[in-house]
Amino acid sequence: MTARKVEDHVEISTEEARAGQTGLGMRYVLAAGIALVVIGFGAVALGWFG
Repeated sequence: MTARKVEDHVEISTEEARAGQTGLGMRYVLAAGIALVVIGFGAVALGWFG
């Protein structure tokens, strides 16, 4: 942790404040999850109605 005291408060970096980093991989995980949900609903609809 790279906290530093500045006058009467403590400053930390943006990455430490949010407790991690968000990479580009999260976009792919979100897109894949949405695609799988759509495919799943389509499969259920075909099984139910078709």
